[in-house]
Amino acid sequence: MHNDTRARLQNSGGGSSGRWVSEDELVLLHASLQEAQETLTAIRNGEVDAIVATGNRIYSLTGAEHPYRVYVEQMQEGAVTVAADGLILYCNQRFADMVGAPLEGVISSVICSYLSAESWEKIYAVVDGVESVVKHESVLRGWSGQEIPVNFTASRLSLLDQNVICLVVTDLTLQKADEELRLAKEVAERANLAKDGFLATLSHELRTPLTPALMAVSALQQDKTLSPRARADLAMIRRNIVLETRLIDDLLDLTRISHNKLELLKVPLDLHTVLQNAVDVCIAGIEAKNLDLSLCLAAKDTSTVGDIVRLQQVFWNVIRNATKFTPIGGAIKISTSNPRPGILAVMIADSGIGFEPADSEKLFESFRQAGDWAIGSTGGLGLGLAISRAIVNAHDGRIWAESPGPNLGATCQIELPIRRATSPLTSEVAPPSIVTNAGLRILLVEDHEDTRLVFQAILSQKGHAVESVATGEAALGLAATQTFDLVISDLGLPDLSGTELMTILRERYSLRGIALSGYGMEEDIHRSKSAGFDYHLTKPVDPAKIDQLLAKLIAESRSVVSNQ
Repeated sequence: MHNDTRARLQNSGGGSSGRWVSEDELVLLHASLQEAQETLTAIRNGEVDAIVATGNRIYSLTGAEHPYRVYVEQMQEGAVTVAADGLILYCNQRFADMVGAPLEGVISSVICSYLSAESWEKIYAVVDGVESVVKHESVLRGWSGQEIPVNFTASRLSLLDQNVICLVVTDLTLQKADEELRLAKEVAERANLAKDGFLATLSHELRTPLTPALMAVSALQQDKTLSPRARADLAMIRRNIVLETRLIDDLLDLTRISHNKLELLKVPLDLHTVLQNAVDVCIAGIEAKNLDLSLCLAAKDTSTVGDIVRLQQVFWNVIRNATKFTPIGGAIKISTSNPRPGILAVMIADSGIGFEPADSEKLFESFRQAGDWAIGSTGGLGLGLAISRAIVNAHDGRIWAESPGPNLGATCQIELPIRRATSPLTSEVAPPSIVTNAGLRILLVEDHEDTRLVFQAILSQKGHAVESVATGEAALGLAATQTFDLVISDLGLPDLSGTELMTILRERYSLRGIALSGYGMEEDIHRSKSAGFDYHLTKPVDPAKIDQLLAKLIAESRSVVSNQ
């Protein structure tokens, strides 16, 4: 057919007229028929994944090789092919599952049904050629309205007659959950650190005013001219100061336990002696309530290795609870035995308020007592038994409580292993008393005025020469002009810290030191020792403890002199 020849098409009906088409129109017609033929051939050969018809347009996706189709279907991500007008031409089963719809229902639907207009606008940038690849984090909406966090990765696939968007959709649900868990953990850790810091600060603030009170009471108790009534009053004041200190210590012990920082100073000991010491501490409260105390220490094997102070704390906590929860005129029985080789058992039974048998384990939870109704009526923080269990567990023992029911009494039982000491057991030797005619030259640094004045008076009465100041700079000024044997310093000074002061005094003048602080955690003690302090005393400071340390320092000084 020549280029200028016009083809005339007629239908096969008799004589009815047709219409002439141009050669260009004929070429297009042939092309359309050729595409239809190729599509039919592809369908027959299994090479077509999908055909989508919409309006007067037909979209076809020629299938890839079999391995690629298998890969797409097995992807953990959703895979979608979208026409430029938003029509979904193909998706894998994973994407259909993500939107909660059947596969055949998703193909030929509109992508905007599953994502926001903003997300589609960002993804469409690949069609405009603005971006070759677009990554966008948003949410995918399902048929039922549920939303899941996803990441869209879009790229353009240019076909002969259309631009197609290839979209990979990654489910971020698990990642978001992990991120939320991580953030929650970080928040909890920050809150825990803030709590620990608050408790440490609270401890310091509560201990500081107790120090001058305890010192003043201790000094007054040395006065032989006081009447019995005055002595009883002073004993009562001292008892309550010690109790307040114990409550503060319980709070800090709880922090130590929660961080697995409960340290034990294990030495050879006799458990009967430790138990008797705990009874002696509690005897005033027992007598005040006119309780009948029965002791039956029948155990034969009582020598072991452990932390004397911590084990006494356990016995003290349990006996104090028995005293607290037993009404006036009741009874407490304390007995020991060796139920089997290598074990010492301590039983502390009372005729008190008891508890429901089902509550036995709750007693050892923090801030819990024998039934919520008991809290407030008997006082306390509900920490004693929780701390006692941690201490007993640290000694490889066990502690438990039993009761037949409310108002039927309770029994607390403690079992501790007998451990043989590698060195012989030695009895405690009373520390030497202060030699007043050989007192020390002491530099006292304390910014709390009441504590400083009382402390200076007590030390002076003991025969020591004391100079006291309130700041680190003032202490350095005195040290530069006078000679001292010892510095006793608070750590929380208004200018220099106590540790900074001690480091300077140690380097310049080789002074020995005793640190005073309301902070008593292990890291606080370690920090003091690292700065050069010989000892770290946690407030409130008992003058008797100061006497012991000063006597020890004097004895050490004499030993050094005699050996020179």
